[in-house]
Amino acid sequence: MKRILIFISLISTLKNVDAQGFGLGLNGNDKMVTWTFASEKTGDNEFELSFKAEIATGFYMYGLEKTEGPLPLEFTFESGDYKLIGEMIPDKKSKEKFDEGFEINVKYYEGTVTFKQKAKTSAAKVNVKGIVSYQTCSAEQCIPGDAEFSFNLESAASKQAAESAKPAVAGEARSLLGFFILAFFMGLLGVLTPCVFPMIPMTVSFFMSGSGKKTVTVTKGLIFGLSITLIYTLIGLIVALTQNEAFATVLSSHWIPNLLFFILFIAFALSFFGLFEISLPSGLANKADRQADKGGYIASFFLAVTLAIVSFSCTGPFVGTLLVQSARGGVALEPVLGMFGFGIGLGLPFIVFAFIPSLMKKLPKSGGWLNSVKVVFAFVIAGMSLKFLDIVDNYFTLNIITRDAVIAIWIALAILTGLYLLGKIKLPHDSDLKHVGVFRLILAIASFAFAFYLLPGLFGAPLSAVSAFIPAQEKQVFSIISENNAPVQAVATMNTDKLCGVPKYSDFLTLPKGISGYFDLKEGLACAKEKNKPVLLDFKGHNCSNCKKMEKGIFLDQRIINILNEKFIVIGLYTDDKTELPENEHVTNSNGRVMKTIGAVNLNYEAETYGLNAQPYFVITDPDGKAIVEGIGYETDADKFLQWLQKGLN
Repeated sequence: MKRILIFISLISTLKNVDAQGFGLGLNGNDKMVTWTFASEKTGDNEFELSFKAEIATGFYMYGLEKTEGPLPLEFTFESGDYKLIGEMIPDKKSKEKFDEGFEINVKYYEGTVTFKQKAKTSAAKVNVKGIVSYQTCSAEQCIPGDAEFSFNLESAASKQAAESAKPAVAGEARSLLGFFILAFFMGLLGVLTPCVFPMIPMTVSFFMSGSGKKTVTVTKGLIFGLSITLIYTLIGLIVALTQNEAFATVLSSHWIPNLLFFILFIAFALSFFGLFEISLPSGLANKADRQADKGGYIASFFLAVTLAIVSFSCTGPFVGTLLVQSARGGVALEPVLGMFGFGIGLGLPFIVFAFIPSLMKKLPKSGGWLNSVKVVFAFVIAGMSLKFLDIVDNYFTLNIITRDAVIAIWIALAILTGLYLLGKIKLPHDSDLKHVGVFRLILAIASFAFAFYLLPGLFGAPLSAVSAFIPAQEKQVFSIISENNAPVQAVATMNTDKLCGVPKYSDFLTLPKGISGYFDLKEGLACAKEKNKPVLLDFKGHNCSNCKKMEKGIFLDQRIINILNEKFIVIGLYTDDKTELPENEHVTNSNGRVMKTIGAVNLNYEAETYGLNAQPYFVITDPDGKAIVEGIGYETDADKFLQWLQKGLN
């Protein structure tokens, strides 16, 4: 939690709309977001809490989505005699753009946006308190901040002011629609697997059995298709009922579920390659099949159950991927909607053939091509499994799953996929390939092209199209790509020869590659006195996009690397690190607020010493910590930055 900036809110006093708060920076001048808080009574015990953010012109605020990139907007409520209902809902859709610093797409807001949260309490009076944390950025700087909020809710003393029903916002609706479409197409892909496709003729023949009337065939087909949809929707409903914010957080970041997902995906990949077969207990399928043999309309339902069971070995990866992504999305409706879309996609072809049985003649015959589809899926699943392993690696900060390693594995998988499609590789269940069809050739070309696209990534290229699926740029071990195209070899470990010992926190905090320095102000200044060198203070953040842009830009310039290592003691001061400090290192600021984390202490020092709370920000000081030249912020011109460094030396 980035509880850094001090914000003052007026306590709610109006009958139906109460409480206004005004955001102030630590130095009293940086007013990038003005917050207004209000509550509205919507029932005897229900309220709607309103959080209105007015963002300064030229700045934007990151959205609620939690990613491996910037600091998200986060509302934290203190415990009390009340219950939050549903989720925090914005009144407009967030914008989206590709962030060059984090190399992922980020969502953000500009101008004015209002967030609504429903709450319920049975107490006569209750005070709802908490803090909203956020990060604003412009083209040159990023500023983390927070604002305290407080609402006085009186459930028994006020009359109902408004109805509690509220329509979903358009942005969320469009997001859910996109997820539904993705799930639908995954269902259609599931039809093409060897476990499902061969069952189409058999199933349609079942529809046509009995009286032979067209209406009977259509009715059985509809019941079958709707049953398939119902079965998968129920799976999504179970996930939705067990989903909450903590559950989504665990799925996103904890090592145990992600290790299990990795093992599961690898198991499915090996199964698709033909090493073994994954299936649910045969007894389940046999029981459902016996019910289907009894005939009649009810048999269509049990035939759908049979299909869902026997096709698990092929549809499992699709279902697993959808459920994991929907649970991480944090929207309770996503698992239900995802499985509903998947069920429709899987069942739709059966319904179509029930309506128009003559189309069966145009279906390609089952054969070796079905196993080829399965093997291609195996290559894709094997590649995607590394995303889960990367999360495990990040959790323990092992740095084994590097960006280079993942890209190299992807290149190998892409080349193997292309060779397989051309018939150069044959697996256990493959048929003889007499010739390469046009479609296989196109897929093979696409596989080789993807491998060539990935190749520059081994040397540091950003690969923006796939950056969300591979480790972050910071996990690149070797790079020869810089902003000015100057060849640079990245340094994986810090060289402490020119320092006064191993820097504190160097096991989890980093400076730009190739640069050595400290992460603790006192320790760095002490070394500067010992070495009689000036100090470069680098105020930075894990969630600072412009900081990362500079690290991948001018800080790859060998001239800057050399002058910093030779002439300066560099101190990287992270302003958003959550690491708790021992009590004797806590700092109380001028407003009486206690700073307990590395980030809070460093941000407070920047604000109270230099009157700023923006990152990146650089200051050159003498060994006593006194600034000797005017500080500088975001800079993309290496020559200008060098001139500024030289000015400090002079």
